[in-house]
Amino acid sequence: MSKIRLGIVGPGIIWETVHKDILKKFENKFEITAFCARSERSRNKVKEEFPEVPFYTDYRELVSQPFIDAVLIMTPIPMNPVVAKEALEAGKDVFVEKPMATNVRDAEDLIKKEKESGKRIYILEQYVYRKFTDEMIKIIKSDRLGNVLMFDRIYHGHISFSENNKLNYGNTDWRINAQYPLGMLMDGGIHEIAMITKIFGEPLTVFAAGAKYREQSYGDYDYESIIFEYASKLIGTLCISYYLDGNRNYFIVRGTDGLAFYDEGSKITVEENNGITKEIEASEIDPYYEMWKDFVNCIENNSRPYYTSERALLDIRILEAINKSLKESRKVQI
Repeated sequence: MSKIRLGIVGPGIIWETVHKDILKKFENKFEITAFCARSERSRNKVKEEFPEVPFYTDYRELVSQPFIDAVLIMTPIPMNPVVAKEALEAGKDVFVEKPMATNVRDAEDLIKKEKESGKRIYILEQYVYRKFTDEMIKIIKSDRLGNVLMFDRIYHGHISFSENNKLNYGNTDWRINAQYPLGMLMDGGIHEIAMITKIFGEPLTVFAAGAKYREQSYGDYDYESIIFEYASKLIGTLCISYYLDGNRNYFIVRGTDGLAFYDEGSKITVEENNGITKEIEASEIDPYYEMWKDFVNCIENNSRPYYTSERALLDIRILEAINKSLKESRKVQI
């Protein structure tokens, strides 16, 4: 396989902290051939490390270049489908940060464009590559829990102006002044939705309640509680916040014959009703690396990754239903 010539759109935080270093590990598969960003800061950082690589300030110029095979898109969320659509129309494969769109209509439009163009959309959703996710699926399929009837997921992670760490998401203007539904639930919570959907499948309905604590910034809600109902009579809850503290997060699955408990550590504890307890190793291998490895395998074998654009569309449908439930205070069918 000859190297895929990548154009990079939006080389910001996630590029600097994740994708840049991982792509170096696959430098025999990918070649960085162009960059595009609007800020002078991004331009200076890119030019310092990639001085010979062309730099554009308009993504339309980049996607039109004949020396680019594919485009890696890491733009503010509302721009994801805009840039992805132009790249597909220009005959480029697309690697796009999640979510690929903020609504079902735009996601469906992208999928249509993907099929018409004959190119591929690869969505950068690493949670479906987590070891925990796959191990929980194995536990459920083993029938050690019996018929799975309930799950409860608590995730609290603090995002704010005062962040001063490696990622520093909280000081990103497009997050602070969110121009898309659900705020941080659309941005970070999509990971949780993707993980839950991979483990349990498609829910039938959702019912959600949420509140805004901060007067302004970061979208419509600071914390939400969501109930999912499934055809199998499974009921699940997701309580999520990007304002409250991140301690004591957990995932528990309960069945007729036992339960499985995970507290973000290295093991899942399975407790069967017959008294047998077992710890299942769930130490994370870097899910970002596993994701890119899967992409490379799919390219080499002309196959599709697990998290296809159609699966991503389902998760966007779920988010859209959650938003409707929050606005209308009622149960919404997916």
